[in-house]
Amino acid sequence: MTLDENNELEGDALKHVERVAAEAAATAAASKLDASAFADYVAQAQARGVTAPVENRSASLNAVTEFNADPTGSVDSTAAINRAVQQAAERGGGTVHLPAGTYKVSYPFIELLGSVHLQGAGRESTTLFVDTAVPVPVKTAVIHAGNYDEPRRGTGNILMGVSDLFIKAEYPLREHTTNIPANVGGIVFHTELGVNPHEPDGAHRIENVIIWDMAYGIALFGLDDQACQVRNVRVRRTREFGVCVGKPLEHPRAKVDGKRETGAGDNILDAVDVSGANIGGGGFAGVEIYTTNTTVYSCKAWYNRRSNSGVEGTAGSIWDTKGTNAEHPHAAVKNGAGFYVHGGRNIFTGCTAQENGGHGFALVGTANQVVGCRAASSSWWDTSGKAPNSAADFFIANWAWGLVMTGNIAQSEYGEKTGARYGYFFESWGHDIITRGNAAIAQPTALKAGSMGKNVIIEVNQETVKGA
Repeated sequence: MTLDENNELEGDALKHVERVAAEAAATAAASKLDASAFADYVAQAQARGVTAPVENRSASLNAVTEFNADPTGSVDSTAAINRAVQQAAERGGGTVHLPAGTYKVSYPFIELLGSVHLQGAGRESTTLFVDTAVPVPVKTAVIHAGNYDEPRRGTGNILMGVSDLFIKAEYPLREHTTNIPANVGGIVFHTELGVNPHEPDGAHRIENVIIWDMAYGIALFGLDDQACQVRNVRVRRTREFGVCVGKPLEHPRAKVDGKRETGAGDNILDAVDVSGANIGGGGFAGVEIYTTNTTVYSCKAWYNRRSNSGVEGTAGSIWDTKGTNAEHPHAAVKNGAGFYVHGGRNIFTGCTAQENGGHGFALVGTANQVVGCRAASSSWWDTSGKAPNSAADFFIANWAWGLVMTGNIAQSEYGEKTGARYGYFFESWGHDIITRGNAAIAQPTALKAGSMGKNVIIEVNQETVKGA
């Protein structure tokens, strides 16, 4: 080895030592911050697009043994878990492990960073529970990237993940609470990568998660929160929606510079189970889709509550598609629905809406496809305010042109008096609708379709309706 080569190696080694020392100093400094200041610190780090040397990539960190998170739930673990997430991000990404146990968290909760996966020991084993005594000044979630109202921007907002844990309010026991927080959901991704990023999709993952007794379950809102996978998720008892993909029309960033901004396109929901949504009475559905190209497989929305009238022709009822809100004329239609679909070009396969207070499937957006789905006993006695026979299992607004429905079933499972008023209801003057091979069982009215527009074929049982 020549002298020059030896000097070059020594120089590289010195640089490596300096980098390691700098990382250690940064971590030590972060550990001295309180929980509130630490949230600002990690957000700023993410916005800078923190990168790390190649040799430090693929971190695997234990939030308990390395950062002193408390698995007994006695001490608040928010800052400890955030320190672990931050260090993993600064090493280029990796997994932060939450061993079996119960972890108390409070505002500002867990700020998930790019290329970091937060993994519990199983949704039966690892529980995050909210200290409801701590005030929450903004609408957010226990695990969040950005918050409900505002996005977090930065090129590093990709490949985040959450898996194998349980999120709930107030205490870690597997019991429901009436003290449901008003401003805290389970998980929200609300991120933007900026102009011409090196990778246009966040491609986050949420898998094997249970969420109980929160303001909402899961929200995917950001412009670049795309190519995400939400799998094997159970959401139970929420004030608002269970799962929402794309910004609702009432969201503060639903319009930016006068233009509609939905975000969160091109995502997959698979085996997502939502029940008991809208218990706060604000007019939400179990699953709400406002964006495009969502693929929804084998998902179920059931026992979601309705909080307004189901009387046809009544302003503000679930039948009112004109509404008093010009920005969102269909808002009342989603109240207590299983699935509310305002976006377009989405595909639903093998999904079930059962015993919801409102409509089973409420379809408003264009060019959607519904295949092999089932809606049963919509406007169920308990969830409709004791007003059965007041909804439709499948409600199709006349805005829903380009719709294809094949092989679906509407059924009053316990007799005509306990289920929906209609199996399939098509609002008049819908057009470009093809529905074939659909069935209705034990319905007061299997199909109602008035005067339809052009290119319409509707088949239910032995009945066929064609458009003009």
